[in-house]
Amino acid sequence: MKGIILFSFVALSGMRSFCQQPYFEGTLTYHVSVQSKFDNLSEQDAEKVLATGGTQTVDCKNGNYRQLNPYVEQITIAKDKKTYVKFPKLDTLYYVDFSTDTSGLQGIQKTDSVFKVAGYSCKAITLRTANYTNRYYYTEALRNNPALEMENTIGYNHVRARETGAAVYLWERSDYWAGIVIDSCVQVEQKSIDDHVFDLPALPMKKFDPTTLQSIPRFPGKDGAWLRYLQSNLDPNIAAKYVKLPKDQQQAQVIVQVEFIVSEDGSISDIQVVNKKDVHPKLAAEAVRVIEESPRWVPAQFYGQKIKRSVRQSVVFAVTR
Repeated sequence: MKGIILFSFVALSGMRSFCQQPYFEGTLTYHVSVQSKFDNLSEQDAEKVLATGGTQTVDCKNGNYRQLNPYVEQITIAKDKKTYVKFPKLDTLYYVDFSTDTSGLQGIQKTDSVFKVAGYSCKAITLRTANYTNRYYYTEALRNNPALEMENTIGYNHVRARETGAAVYLWERSDYWAGIVIDSCVQVEQKSIDDHVFDLPALPMKKFDPTTLQSIPRFPGKDGAWLRYLQSNLDPNIAAKYVKLPKDQQQAQVIVQVEFIVSEDGSISDIQVVNKKDVHPKLAAEAVRVIEESPRWVPAQFYGQKIKRSVRQSVVFAVTR
């Protein structure tokens, strides 16, 4: 489901289709590293945004897979033609149909150069789409059953299976909008997997829509709460003194653009005036004051996880004749 996220969410670090009986059955263990693309987005928060990181295990059997990392559990059921997604802090089981990915395949690149991963010799394939780019190192020593792979378009699994003979991949580099994710297999265990590993949790089900599970920081309250806060807390004398009202106009305004950080607990820090050169210093100082004294904000959330994010907010100083 990588690259949300379908989000572009194919973000969830890739609905993994690896392994199927009578081909590979067992558990793959990956070390997952995430590199943020933004200065104000830490690696830990990038992990929350992309729903991947740390140690990731993938149990594989007969077309079914269970992928688990600290941020998400994904269970792919071949007969359902779906991948089910459970986030730790949300009491809903989301699902994604095999035919969901419509991000647009733009290119395929293969190489016969040999790379060693977890003791296996691997070749490389790169898939480029409109939303993300994935590079895989796959080993022909471990194979999936191609017949069970071709209907799953999530992350262009069916294309990868066609191009590699349904070989298992042991390394992946995914380039998403929020960061770069590298999955590197550290252990391959060929063993029997109990069917109950793929049992679904007893939770309400809902079709996965990443836009409903992501939010940016916001001022608390209903519509108009921010405007009411400004009207109640801005010093009107400062606006009257430093906002110039042309003689032929009945009203005028100056907008101060303020950027700041909203932490996971809603507290505010690192306040800066973006358009400082364009506004009077007194207006800039007053804008910073009202931001500093504002109540705690509602923090950004991705899939039930609160994260630290920057906000750019307008503070409007208006006068009328």
